[in-house]
Amino acid sequence: MRQTVHTRKEDCTGCGACVSICPKGAIAMKPDEEGFLYPAVDEKLCVGCDVCEKRCPAGAIPKEKKPHIVGAQVRDEALRRASSSGGVFTALARQTLARGGAVFGAAFDENMHVEHIGAIDEAEIGMMRGSKYVQSDAADAIANAAGLLARGIPVMFSGTPCQIAGLLAKVGGKYGELLLTVDFVCHGVPSPGVFESYIKALEKDAGKRVTGYTFRDKRLGWKNFSAVATFEDGSEHAGTQTTDPYLYGFLQNLYLRPSCVHCDALRGNHHAADITLADLWGAQEICPERDDDTGLSLVMINTQRGREAMKAIDNRVTTFPVKDVKPLLRFNPSIEKPASAHEKRAAFFKYYAKNGFDGAHVMKLLSGPGKAERMLKRAAHLPAGAMRRIRALIKK
Repeated sequence: MRQTVHTRKEDCTGCGACVSICPKGAIAMKPDEEGFLYPAVDEKLCVGCDVCEKRCPAGAIPKEKKPHIVGAQVRDEALRRASSSGGVFTALARQTLARGGAVFGAAFDENMHVEHIGAIDEAEIGMMRGSKYVQSDAADAIANAAGLLARGIPVMFSGTPCQIAGLLAKVGGKYGELLLTVDFVCHGVPSPGVFESYIKALEKDAGKRVTGYTFRDKRLGWKNFSAVATFEDGSEHAGTQTTDPYLYGFLQNLYLRPSCVHCDALRGNHHAADITLADLWGAQEICPERDDDTGLSLVMINTQRGREAMKAIDNRVTTFPVKDVKPLLRFNPSIEKPASAHEKRAAFFKYYAKNGFDGAHVMKLLSGPGKAERMLKRAAHLPAGAMRRIRALIKK
């Protein structure tokens, strides 16, 4: 009897679809030693039907599409400043609520864990707003979204490209206009365990509990975003892309999920979602007249359902055409290419297994080679005769 869905970890995206696909309820998502969630099969319940593996979306290549690409920005400046980029997610979510529907997306719970929740009012949508640079647990949300759709309730489901693929594996091609799927250009997902350990380290250093976290605070501007942890007494810990160790480690690919470096099939023109969102990085060169540093969204409209959804919010959002994608790739290569694992990833997790998240260690790992290390690397490429002369000089 099987113990998991995939034997190779790099084949599993952790979307969680198999949990709800299993007809016997024999699968649960459990963390591994790196803190990532993987399906674990209860052998007592499993009947060996292999439905989980047969319907698993990992490795499947969605049909190629020709997306209509626009830049976009909500007209509500306060909303835009509270959003990671241009605020399009919230505009789409509000339109879904207006239809009597539910919105699913990633949010922090009271213990600072990131999980997918369902929202039926504006307050809950606010919890989903903003980027979450940690992999969320979407297994229950996929099952709940499928249940609502079966009852004829409109659903907007937002998540990573692999989570959208997981939802579609569960519901199939049914539900037409009832379902709107929204993914984003994904850099890769870090370990939930690593983020939890980071939060504990912050709490230990400060002597107080973290009650809120923002990965994309715009107080220094949209381009120079900061990560801000809010403590129970209202005080804050803030760091930039190069000074906050967790944010810096994420952007350097130090603790991404193993499958993230193999997800070519969910990029470029192969997104399964109706709409793909991203930051319009490079706006200062591509469309400087639009760039006020409060945030601009890049919107890839992949399907007719996506076109209808964007048309429904055109009174709230200013859009403009982006005719040439090539300049965008220079500023956001994740549009077409997956991230590469950092060469020191194994070293990080070896240390992490014994010590947990250590910000000082992360910054040291990611620093450039010191003088001694640079000299050794140069020496390694010298001819043998030169090496003998160097050794002779050292002995003197």
